[in-house]
Amino acid sequence: RALRSNLNFLSSDSNNNVFLITSSISGEGKTYIAANLAIVYASSGKKTIVVGADMRRPKLFKDFKLKNDKGISNHILNGEKLNDVIIKSDFDNLDILLSGPIPPNPSDLIINHGFKDMISILRRKYDIVIIDTPPLALVTDALSLMEYSDFNLYTVRYKYTEKKLLSYVNEISQKQRVKNLHIVFNDIEEDYGYGYGYGYGYKSDDKYTDDSNYF
Repeated sequence: RALRSNLNFLSSDSNNNVFLITSSISGEGKTYIAANLAIVYASSGKKTIVVGADMRRPKLFKDFKLKNDKGISNHILNGEKLNDVIIKSDFDNLDILLSGPIPPNPSDLIINHGFKDMISILRRKYDIVIIDTPPLALVTDALSLMEYSDFNLYTVRYKYTEKKLLSYVNEISQKQRVKNLHIVFNDIEEDYGYGYGYGYGYKSDDKYTDDSNYF
C-alpha cells in the first residue's frame, strides 16, 4: 500500500498506467511485488491486470496457483484472441495474463509487433497494467519491455542484492536509455528500521559480519 501511494504520487496522468517491475537476478522479489501490487490496486477499485512477461522462466502462475498453459505466447504466436487467454482472478477487479507455453525465441516474441499491439489494448482496457519481467542482469528482455511502460521499478533486496549488480542499471539510467526508473527496496528488516545494519552487518544475535557488498 505504501508503494501504491508513492506510485500514485508519481503518476498523476491516468494515461501513464503501465508499470514494469524487474530486478538484477532471481530471488529479489520482483514477481512477489508485481502480484501483490496488482492485488492492492484492484482492492482500491482500479481495474487491474498483471502480466507475466517473463517468457523464459515464468513464475507468476505459481503465485496465483494457476497452470501456465495459456497466455501471451498463445495470443501472439497462435493467434488466439486476447480475451480468451486473459484469466479472471479470485480478486475483484483483477485479471491475469500469463506468459503461456515457453516460445522457442522469447526475445523475438517481445519485440514482435503483436506484443506492442497487445500492450496498447491493455492500456486502454485497464486502469492499471503491471508487467512482471525477467531479471535484467541475466537477459535484455526487460530492457526491451521498458519501451512499452510508463514507469520502471527496479527491485533491490536487503542483504541479498550485491551492489556491483547495479552497475548496469546505473549505466542505463545515466545514459537515459530508459525513462522513469525507480528503485524498490524490498525485504527490509523492520526490527532495525533506524539504519542499523546498512553496511554494518548488525544481526539479532549481536554478531557482526561484513555486509558491505550488499544492500
